[in-house]
Amino acid sequence: MSGMTAMPISAKCVEPNFSSPQTMKRLIPALLYLITVWPLQAQNNSFVMEPESPSVIGRISLISPKLIAEIALSDYFTLSVGFWLKTNFWDYDEWGPGSPPYVSPSFKFEPRYYFNLEDRHDKGKSTRYYSGWYISLPFNIEFPDFRYSVGGTIGFQCIMGRRWYWNISIGPGFTYSDSRFYWSGAGDFGLGIILNKM
Repeated sequence: MSGMTAMPISAKCVEPNFSSPQTMKRLIPALLYLITVWPLQAQNNSFVMEPESPSVIGRISLISPKLIAEIALSDYFTLSVGFWLKTNFWDYDEWGPGSPPYVSPSFKFEPRYYFNLEDRHDKGKSTRYYSGWYISLPFNIEFPDFRYSVGGTIGFQCIMGRRWYWNISIGPGFTYSDSRFYWSGAGDFGLGIILNKM
């Protein structure tokens, strides 16, 4: 229409700032609640795993090789502790010297809550060595640069035969590096051997 001037319309999409300490102070307690308080409130009866699993289950994951110890805290809760070495011996830059070779240790601490062990037991499925679905709060730390990450995952772990096992988990996470937080995936895929005496 004549005599009218079109006014520009602008819109801003406000992105959440995950690098701010205030945001992390809200998110991390929420993840802690999900893995600790909520399962305790949801659990109304006791369950005895049969056969009873060892108090410490040793594993070697052959995919992204790592040594894992899963510590049984109760019939439903465990703490999975992992250790592996990150190495770099073949980095090469055609425009100049590549990164020097290095070997750096990394650790993973993952509290887990197995929420369907009783259902698996009632259906005649194995719960041995904590075979079942779980939710977890994995925390990784890498040296020497102290890069760390935390997330929340849902996963499934199961034994194969007498000594083999596999595990898969996936979920959102945050990584702290270069003085800031940013979104990153959390999860794992493992296939390996159980070290406990059968």
